[in-house]
Amino acid sequence: MSSQRFRDKVIIVTGGGSGLGEDYCRGFSAEGGRVVCADINEAAARKTVDSLQESGRRSIAVCCDVTDSHEVERMVEEALHTYGRIDVLVNNAGVIRRRSLIGTTNEDWEREIDTDLKGPFLCTRAVVPHMMDRGYGKVVNISSVAGIVGCISTAYSASKAGLNGLTRQWALELAPHGIRVNSVAPGYTATPINEQVRRSSAGKRIGEIIPLGWGKPADITAAVLFLSGSESDYITGQTLAVDGGLTTTVDMGPEYRNFDK
Repeated sequence: MSSQRFRDKVIIVTGGGSGLGEDYCRGFSAEGGRVVCADINEAAARKTVDSLQESGRRSIAVCCDVTDSHEVERMVEEALHTYGRIDVLVNNAGVIRRRSLIGTTNEDWEREIDTDLKGPFLCTRAVVPHMMDRGYGKVVNISSVAGIVGCISTAYSASKAGLNGLTRQWALELAPHGIRVNSVAPGYTATPINEQVRRSSAGKRIGEIIPLGWGKPADITAAVLFLSGSESDYITGQTLAVDGGLTTTVDMGPEYRNFDK
């Protein structure tokens, strides 16, 4: 596979200023992509872009709150003004609040649903007409294992399950226009924000339950780039769980895995 599979392609990554979003930006850029790094934290987006440009790679930073339709439209306009086209949209921006059903406030619910579900809707609605004009495009929604199994919280699980549903619906609607829509559902990943949890007793237990243990950012990025590239052109409407086997098993722990006993 060519190391320049995104040469001259234009990719919008929301929430690209930190965490996995930043890793996606680096992955696309390393393979020749022109990255639009959008983030509600403008300083974080600029930091990501500055590091990419130091390597001679083309990219721009855009401050964007994905829950605001006007800011989303402005993000799209800036991408088109700078590069003239949009080939890939990665709906990555999101928030997570661990809350029980009873502990979930109205504000918790509205914030997570607005960011994690309404945000991808607004961004996709704004980008898709420009892809339709060219008869080709890729939308990759960043979902979660929480949209497949119950493991995080009420609002987060609802938003990610909803995003998986939108992925299937949009794939059906947009296929005649040459646009593919898929989701990546990351599992427990060893990102800096998860480091404290990963080192805790609960985190160690999680690593034991997952057949392949905790994932790495590169594992998730590889899936996002695959679904964004031409080699996945015959795939649409799918949710790819990149989770080390977490959602495929009911695991009672490492002792239980010795099936020959």
